[in-house]
Amino acid sequence: MFAYQGKKAFEVRNIHPSVQYYQLLDQQLHGCEGGLKQAMCYIRQAFMIHNPKFSHMYMELAVMLLSDMEVLSDMLHQLHGVDDRYYDESNDDTPAFEIIAPCHQSAEKEEEKHHVNNDLTACVMRDMDFEKKRVLLYEKLYHTVKEDKEAQRAFSYLRKRGEEAYKILQNILTILSTHQEGKDFGLGDSHNAFDLDTGNYFDKPNPYFINPGDIEKED
Repeated sequence: MFAYQGKKAFEVRNIHPSVQYYQLLDQQLHGCEGGLKQAMCYIRQAFMIHNPKFSHMYMELAVMLLSDMEVLSDMLHQLHGVDDRYYDESNDDTPAFEIIAPCHQSAEKEEEKHHVNNDLTACVMRDMDFEKKRVLLYEKLYHTVKEDKEAQRAFSYLRKRGEEAYKILQNILTILSTHQEGKDFGLGDSHNAFDLDTGNYFDKPNPYFINPGDIEKED
């Protein structure tokens, strides 16, 4: 299922080091943190959905976003600049690899909840909001770094990828809103996953769910 081929979907080339642009990306995007969290959210939703088509679409979204974060990490490293000491281990004991930590940390950081009461439609709408904001932010950054054409090229690519992801989510929402079997779904107390395949959930206009543990055994 998962195979890292090593060949990147987009090659970041010769972005000039810039403290100003690096700090701008760090403040606007908080490094790759937001994208990585959303990618994990997509993977979680793919595992929760008991529907092969939707599960595949969400896994595709996750892989796309992880690939985009790889591009963004390359941008951050090039903007940060290269320090030779990290590549010459004979000089000192400095580690060969450096972790570039976000320099912009929010004093009051609340963990965003991805779990929207097991409501797939609400999850899709929340995910669409994330992708829309991502597209708008990349568009803004594209115009901000106008002095660096390679950085603009990278942001143009990331913006288009965000637009593609948004369209996939739009497609999911359309399916949910136009197909009766996608309008009402839910979880039994004994489950922790979306279930769109079980037909008896939809036998009634307002389906209800029974926990098998609550059923009294007949004498």
